[in-house]
Amino acid sequence: MKIREIAEKLFLELGQQDIVAGSREERESLEKIRGIFEELQLPVETYSFQCSSWREKRVSLHLHDHELKAVAMPNSPSGSIEAKAVYIGERILREEFRGLDLSGKIAVVKMYRKIDEISWQYLRAVERGAEAVIFVDPYPDRRRRIVIVPSVDYTFSVGSPPPVPVASVSLEDGLKLVQAANRGEKIILEIETDADNSATTGVVVAGDLEGPIFTAHIDKWLSGFTDNVLGLGIVLALAEKYRENAGLIVFGSEEYGAPGYSPWYWIWGSRSFVSRLDERDRLSELGLIINFDTLGGQNISLSASGVDLLSGLRKMLGDSYRYTPDQVIFDSFSFTMHGHPALTIHTFEDTLPIYHTDKDVPGNVDWQKIEEAVQLAEIIATHYMKNKWKMLDYTVLIDKVKEKAMKLKDIKEASELIDFLEKIKIENEKQAHYIRRELTRPIYAGTYGEVFEDPVVSYPYLLEAVEDLLSLTQSQMDNTKGESKLKALVKTVPGWETKIYDLRILVDKNAWEELRYLTRQLATVYLAETRKVFEKVASVAL
Repeated sequence: MKIREIAEKLFLELGQQDIVAGSREERESLEKIRGIFEELQLPVETYSFQCSSWREKRVSLHLHDHELKAVAMPNSPSGSIEAKAVYIGERILREEFRGLDLSGKIAVVKMYRKIDEISWQYLRAVERGAEAVIFVDPYPDRRRRIVIVPSVDYTFSVGSPPPVPVASVSLEDGLKLVQAANRGEKIILEIETDADNSATTGVVVAGDLEGPIFTAHIDKWLSGFTDNVLGLGIVLALAEKYRENAGLIVFGSEEYGAPGYSPWYWIWGSRSFVSRLDERDRLSELGLIINFDTLGGQNISLSASGVDLLSGLRKMLGDSYRYTPDQVIFDSFSFTMHGHPALTIHTFEDTLPIYHTDKDVPGNVDWQKIEEAVQLAEIIATHYMKNKWKMLDYTVLIDKVKEKAMKLKDIKEASELIDFLEKIKIENEKQAHYIRRELTRPIYAGTYGEVFEDPVVSYPYLLEAVEDLLSLTQSQMDNTKGESKLKALVKTVPGWETKIYDLRILVDKNAWEELRYLTRQLATVYLAETRKVFEKVASVAL
């Protein structure tokens, strides 16, 4: 396999421009991949789904008579604004914007250090009256696209479009805007974009889906070599080697595409594909998912769907790599949320300086590490072909729950859960699939818009939250700093947000006795819900 040759050739063929969900470029690229699979004489099928699409048609940014290079942020509306610039730095919290009057101004904003959180900066600037927002990249000589969604949560539901135009510039051009702001000068920003909420995206499926399945996404922002032309090139190289002995899936609409300006706009193609299979009761027919994304750096990570898969991978590959729960940003997460074993091999943290920029090109890649990542994928694939689901360590699905419950054993329901689990044995993938699906969720630490941490995919998710709930009753709450820390500790559990917000209100009111009672009561409910999952496994032949 000549992965470098395949990937660099693909990069030239796909071009350095956007390949956006639902666009003509995405459709043509998916057809190209389908043709390659057909040339290998593999069975091929294309699934189609409705999606949102967006594209930049024109951007113009003028300071005096000088034009600065800018790109529109995805979801930006069209608009033409001539106004004074106001530099507001990296501020992101609502209280940091308090008293700031941006009415009739263009806000110039330094991108927050967690780049995917900059929608909060946009939202705050708009709340203070900004007519437009221009983000300044933390790195020189690059433009970056980050999807802007003016929402206060991360639900799968529909949202609303950004109300004012938004663009980004490089660090050096940003400094020119800061100087203009300091002089009270006007700048002119013109953006023309096009949005389509009834576009169509696709997923191309080939080969034997009972074998190991190699996957990658095809859409990208700007040059997008590591994200994700390279991952796609790896899948094509593996297709050439494995032919009919492996499955192959190429997803459209990973970077963008969930209809209706959904706050959870990403991995739409894989989410739609997995949901369709699940509705038809076909998901269990699939083999192990091995996804490639944001490779190119030196520090290889394996982010996997469950503690049983993580344990199996560590035993197989040793401790030289970073193992984490699956991450919500990858297509593998679509499978994880349905209980199906999946992993992504990536170097995401290493690629952040070039992430979604026009500097994401082949020259930034560590090719030795690419070869190593592909070798890891092949080792995993070989183990799966030989052992199937026996490569997973099912015992840890029970051990992890017992470990969490042990910390709560002064609660009667926790002790009873531990005793009950002693009698349980997971004997097949169908049982394990059900347990993972019911007890795996992303958990957000703290309050949206106040604590900026990545959601963590947790198992058993309800008991992860219990520890923090009980810390509220066990900690010394005698000063303002301590109370603030406690509010950040309480984790936001999907489906339980209202109850947890009620607890935070009690913290604000210093209602400690009521808080102790309610946190313990909620912990009891979490324990009972966890036990129900294992009771079903014990009582029903899944």
